[in-house]
Amino acid sequence: MREKQVEQRLVQEVKKRGGICPKFVSPGFAGMPDRLILLPGGRFAFAELKAPGEKPRPLQLARHRLLKRLGFPVFVIDALEQVATVLDGWYAPESRQNAPQSALTGSDVKVCGKRRKPVYERTGASTEKGDAE
Repeated sequence: MREKQVEQRLVQEVKKRGGICPKFVSPGFAGMPDRLILLPGGRFAFAELKAPGEKPRPLQLARHRLLKRLGFPVFVIDALEQVATVLDGWYAPESRQNAPQSALTGSDVKVCGKRRKPVYERTGASTEKGDAE
């Protein structure tokens, strides 16, 4: 079995759960994981895919530690059977029910200022003084 087969299975299983799993390319920052896992409810993780029995290189392990310190889940998957196990354990049905829905929608994004920087505002959020009290 090859790494590509594990990768294809991950993409299929993420799609079954209503998500997407794009390839992640990071020019100028080597060692980043192979795929992003983006699931409903704002769930986000990184996946490093390997052929059975292969291990991540030292640079990849360093990147995994960095991402984990930042609070992102990172999974190393080297077998077809691991794909469903990882997704079910991390994105279990009960976690889907309790997953916070994004407070942002496309209509909430406003652009202001001369440099056209995006400013994200929550629906119904007030900017008047005293509202935060």
